Amino acid sequence: MLVEFITAGGVGRGRPLVLAVNQVIVRQDNGTPILVAAEFGAEKAQAAAKVGDADFQHLLRALGINETVVCDRVELPGPPPGARLIAGPDVKRGT
Repeated sequence: MLVEFITAGGVGRGRPLVLAVNQVIVRQDNGTPILVAAEFGAEKAQAAAKVGDADFQHLLRALGINETVVCDRVELPGPPPGARLIAGPDVKRGT
């Protein structure tokens, strides 16, 4: 599986770092895993899960990560002063 790391400048602002890997763990600054992906076996089956997915804890264990992550609700910062809501959070994009 290939993983691309995009530099802080963003997409199109320099070449991404591309690595061939078998397992990926993305963690928050405090070390909490929030995304895992892995490639298994000769057929190179792939599995990926993010925090909150039903199989996230199972995939963590399969990768040998013995941590339990609980995610009840994500708190996002409010909009900046003067911002207007142009679409609600329940709008499906691209359909």
